[in-house]
Amino acid sequence: MALPDSTETPHTLALRKIVEETGTEQMLGWPKPTDEDYALFGKITHIYSAFDFILRYMAETMDKQGMFKEPWAGKTQKLTMTQLAEAIQSFPIWSESNKLALEQIDSHRRVRNLVAHFVARRFPDEDAYIFMTKSAIDYRRVYGELPEGIDAMLYGVLDAQQLRGIVPLLEGLLKWAAQVLRDLSKPFGSTGA
Repeated sequence: MALPDSTETPHTLALRKIVEETGTEQMLGWPKPTDEDYALFGKITHIYSAFDFILRYMAETMDKQGMFKEPWAGKTQKLTMTQLAEAIQSFPIWSESNKLALEQIDSHRRVRNLVAHFVARRFPDEDAYIFMTKSAIDYRRVYGELPEGIDAMLYGVLDAQQLRGIVPLLEGLLKWAAQVLRDLSKPFGSTGA
């Protein structure tokens, strides 16, 4: 599977075919991720740690300013990140571009879950990864559904260039979120002068 929520590409379909023709024990013997891969996985995970911090801070700020109504008012500390994103998006201040940014942060969280919760191996002759899990919950969190006929291992395949390519998008969204937080933290009517 390509990046979660994406459509399959001819390359990922070819990768999936390789996996289907290879035994689990043999795949577990495939090369481990390189140091550069681990740095990429760590960067994505850390960006989402920053998103979580900023979004929780944003929700607390919005709540203190009376921007949340039931069922969110006064409950930001107890909300999961999914609930927090829903609460933030529920307030009618967001322009379409801001709504899109919030939705992208939420939808790309699946990539973070993939690199943080699945075992990764490199395809021997491809610039690509297989991500493996034994957890149906983790798989559903990333891919949105379970495959037909769950067998011994759940997996997804991903072109390494696609994964590297998501980082600039995430970094841009992180800058946007930090700026929105700064703007929300200013008292209403403040001119900044």
